[in-house]
Amino acid sequence: MVTITRAFSGFSVDDLAAALTFYRDTLGLDARDTGMGLELHVTGGEPVFVYPKGEAHKPATYTVLNLVVPEVDVAVADLKAAGVQLERYEGLHQDADGVARSTDPSQGPTIAWFCDPARNVLSIIQA
Repeated sequence: MVTITRAFSGFSVDDLAAALTFYRDTLGLDARDTGMGLELHVTGGEPVFVYPKGEAHKPATYTVLNLVVPEVDVAVADLKAAGVQLERYEGLHQDADGVARSTDPSQGPTIAWFCDPARNVLSIIQA
């Protein structure tokens, strides 16, 4: 059996400086440049590692980071005020703001998606 001392997730970006500005200044996360990439300190647990791949970067086709918020509508307003555009997905019912809402929690959360500057998909999910 492998002895594991800690674990963390990570994803790539094409422009580390743009990612730092987005995660720190636009989203307000504790984003730290380590010299090898960024550490996103999101909830007090292990940080998420964001590493540079330059032109070799391919945006993820899935959600790489889910951010739980108290109220999606407030977070959507904050994102829009910061110039962030929410994503729309064909076949998924989203309201005028781009939020997918379920009246039945077993059918999924209240959620909205957006992209970072490297076109990686992130979400905000109502707690």
